[in-house]
Amino acid sequence: MSFMGKAGFAVAALGLAAGSVLGAGSANAAGDLWGAYAFSSQQWESWSAVNWPTAEAAAASVLDGCGGGDDCQVMTWANGCGALVWNDQGWVTGASGPTRSEAIRKAIDKLSTRVPIAGLANFGSSELSGTEVVDVVCTANAR
Repeated sequence: MSFMGKAGFAVAALGLAAGSVLGAGSANAAGDLWGAYAFSSQQWESWSAVNWPTAEAAAASVLDGCGGGDDCQVMTWANGCGALVWNDQGWVTGASGPTRSEAIRKAIDKLSTRVPIAGLANFGSSELSGTEVVDVVCTANAR
């Protein structure tokens, strides 16, 4: 998914610090399915992967797409959904949750800590807030 035409940029600590693990379960618990996002601030693109057996495998998958660049930030989660949101001021953030709607709500909440008007998107005013859900992916065992 490309964001190349967007002006201005800042990654709201993207919530995607390398190696961050969001979600339930240990990295190798039986039955866990892992998802991951990678985001490149230089390319202004994101990559996603789901249904991997470990956090490391999911992260490696998205880093391959990202080209393994130094600016590629990764977020992983288990047994749920990951959401990536941005606003027209150039901020991007991601979060995870057990369901699609919870992941989106958490990502918008995280974004609103940097850009308070982004919080309006959780109340149905995404147009006024300039906030947009870029992508949401869920593991097969998400609720």
